[in-house]
Amino acid sequence: MTHAPGSRRVLALLALLAGAAVLAVATAGPALAHAVVVSTDPADGSRLDAVPATVTVTFSEDVSINAGFVRVVDSSGDQVSEGDATGTGRTVSVRLRAGLEDGSYIVSYRIVSADSHPITGAYAFVVGDGPLVAASGAVVGGTTDRLVDTVFKAARWLSFAGIVLFGGLAFLVLCWPAGRAVPRARRLVWTGWGMATAGAVLGLLLQGPYGAGTGLADAVDGELLQTTLGSTYGRMLCGRLVLLGALAVLAVRLLDVPAAADPAADPSADPDADPSAEEVPDKGRARDEDLAAICALGVLATYGGVGHAAAGSTPTLALLSDTTHLAAASLWIGGLAMLAGVLLPSRRAAELARALPRFSSLALGAVGVLLVTGTYQAWREVGPLAALWSTDYGVLLLAKIAGFLLLVGLGYLSREAVRRRYVTPVVHALSVTEAPQPPAAGPGPEDRVLRRLRASVAIEVAIATVVLMVTAVLVQTAPAKATYVDPVDRTVRLASGGSAQVEVTPARVGVNTVRVSVFDAQGAPADARQVTATLALPAERIGPLPVTLTRAGTGQYTTGSASMPRPGTWELVLRVQVSEFDRDVAQVDVPVT
Repeated sequence: MTHAPGSRRVLALLALLAGAAVLAVATAGPALAHAVVVSTDPADGSRLDAVPATVTVTFSEDVSINAGFVRVVDSSGDQVSEGDATGTGRTVSVRLRAGLEDGSYIVSYRIVSADSHPITGAYAFVVGDGPLVAASGAVVGGTTDRLVDTVFKAARWLSFAGIVLFGGLAFLVLCWPAGRAVPRARRLVWTGWGMATAGAVLGLLLQGPYGAGTGLADAVDGELLQTTLGSTYGRMLCGRLVLLGALAVLAVRLLDVPAAADPAADPSADPDADPSAEEVPDKGRARDEDLAAICALGVLATYGGVGHAAAGSTPTLALLSDTTHLAAASLWIGGLAMLAGVLLPSRRAAELARALPRFSSLALGAVGVLLVTGTYQAWREVGPLAALWSTDYGVLLLAKIAGFLLLVGLGYLSREAVRRRYVTPVVHALSVTEAPQPPAAGPGPEDRVLRRLRASVAIEVAIATVVLMVTAVLVQTAPAKATYVDPVDRTVRLASGGSAQVEVTPARVGVNTVRVSVFDAQGAPADARQVTATLALPAERIGPLPVTLTRAGTGQYTTGSASMPRPGTWELVLRVQVSEFDRDVAQVDVPVT
């Protein structure tokens, strides 16, 4: 089997990118591809002697304040912060007004992480001897508008579907040069380019209200748009639009077919002839192909530059993997779309005989690259295996993997059909010139193979469309590693003969949920007269902080507002009074990250 020089160049490029990714994985450190709060000043739940001059929140990754905010209100809900919040790297802060009185204060924030997701939260501290008002993780204003979120997801799908569809240009250049003269093939390429461009424009308009938590009407707000353009996200999308413009110019040149090679210009020409077979090697066309490949890789890199790949301790490696992954998907799915929509319906035997083997090899290489890069990305974003089925990101990723496996299975069947029953026997039967034979009654074997192949490819395109929809939601979902809840679950024996099970979730800095289940000596749930608990972090001299537990059922006691403002090993002291004279005390160590 022979391969076009351009096809060999693309396969070599994908292999090089994948190999570099594998090499880098071997030496890469751990990554956390989503910003989480690592510390606050003042600390959550802390009691101060005087009102601080500023409030500071530090995150695990670089963040941007952009259209977001950091606000501080008192126990009456009046705002006591002044001026705009400022941010540098991982830290954001805001000043407080002078002359504030003792009391509880709630700090709420909404920032944009390096992967373009808005991060929201709240915490509380108290000055003086008054009671602490629990923030309970609520944000004072600035929730994401549902309509904006829905339209933003649609815009992301448009961007992904468009760039993948535009990948059909590679199919025309590498596998089916004759298709450049087919109007329907040209329209498919330009439709993909238009979708990708429209998705980028919508992304620029929607990022402002998405980050600020405002409505769809603010998509054309000049101040928000200016803020977006000044951010990394805005610069990435502007770069994408510039590169898409360059690709449009190059695509016009690559889709140009010399008049002598255009079947429409010469009615006597063989419709199955390959225009590239008669063309004299053109250094200018080869240059255009190389420039188009470079611009396309630049466009693909901007997708990772505004997604999860941009965050974490190894962003360069992640960006390389993400770009390679999307390039392989564009080659494979873009080629499938061109096959299903243009080439197979044309039933041009000679062109099918040339294009299908080339695409088969190209698709096989793309699947290998997708497998390698997809495995790395899953390892980077998921973390513990249990996160696959216990987080939104993990469930979406499983759906994407299932779609990928279906595509691979159908692709294998199509490849076998091409190899066994089409490339050699059908082309021979259709191309041999003999005396006219009476038409056979009913469809011949060639028609049946074509119908099965068209049906298989059409199903592949439909599955790929669903996979792209899942991907559009996936890139807007916090990675499983950042949201996975690995609860603390301990059972302690009580001196009175029973036991108590203590669960703390998510065992992270901030507000946590504590559940206590009390059992009698026989292991049955049993109510106690009183169940109380305290939390303390001796290493930083914090606490003991009271934990108010509420009865939720027989032997069940819970709270959703247990505050652990600093990482470390907290001591949860549990006191269970089972009778008038029996009071059990037990301690559970709670590692908090």
